[in-house]
Amino acid sequence: MDISLGEPRIYGLEPRIPFEELKRRAEERKTGALGSGLGGFIARPKAEDVVLAASQRRVEPFWHVACTAHYVYDRTRMYSVPASAGDVRSVTFLGKDTQVIASGKAPAAFALEVLEHCTEDFREELFVDGLTGSNPHNGEELISGPRTEVADPTALAAEDTMVVAPEQRASAIVRQLLARLMRPLQADTVFEESLAVEALELYYRPIWAFEFHLPAKNKRGVVEIDALTGEARTATALRVSQFTRMVSKDALFDIGADTVGLLVPGGSIAVKLARLAVDRNY
Repeated sequence: MDISLGEPRIYGLEPRIPFEELKRRAEERKTGALGSGLGGFIARPKAEDVVLAASQRRVEPFWHVACTAHYVYDRTRMYSVPASAGDVRSVTFLGKDTQVIASGKAPAAFALEVLEHCTEDFREELFVDGLTGSNPHNGEELISGPRTEVADPTALAAEDTMVVAPEQRASAIVRQLLARLMRPLQADTVFEESLAVEALELYYRPIWAFEFHLPAKNKRGVVEIDALTGEARTATALRVSQFTRMVSKDALFDIGADTVGLLVPGGSIAVKLARLAVDRNY
């Protein structure tokens, strides 16, 4: 079996909603961010008493991986060929006489051994949230907009942008997809058996977080808004980076021959790298 790994890529998705519009939407939700539950609703502060204390731009990761499988093989099968009429007792096919058999109510038929020449192609695609491991419902729509490819992840950290490293590993996602595409073949002879990772992409989506402060009660709340979709959520505090340095590209794309080799323990797998997934220069 041949397994080919395409070139890994990192993309930064461009915001689709201007900052001022994101800020306006956050202002509309600021009182809700400071209260929760029934008690919070009753004691919800006036909008004019809540001030914007800080804002934070960060980019959050999600994966897009697409894999294909290609199989070419032969297999022997017995075909049941119906006779043209009920009075047929035998047929001669390619110089060989074959008996026609009637079984119950089934029409009279004769058995024909054939060699089937088969080709199968499959494709699997997966979007995975880099933090939660969930499957974004709008993955295709997210990657269809403007984007910028970056060779070095540190480029995403411009203008005080917080870059959140993925907790989901590329190797686990690739193994998951390749396992789906590995099919047990009912074959006499296999001529081609190959798997290809045609897309191995890490996307970063822009998020703006706005922290609001109620001085009268010294209470704080955060409204986070997706700059691609406008979806909003609340949080108790701004995110604090857990990383003392930028995660390197070789750590992000932890794919290699040993990774895909786990799929078929002891099997014969030729792993072809279009480009090494780990680049030691980062």
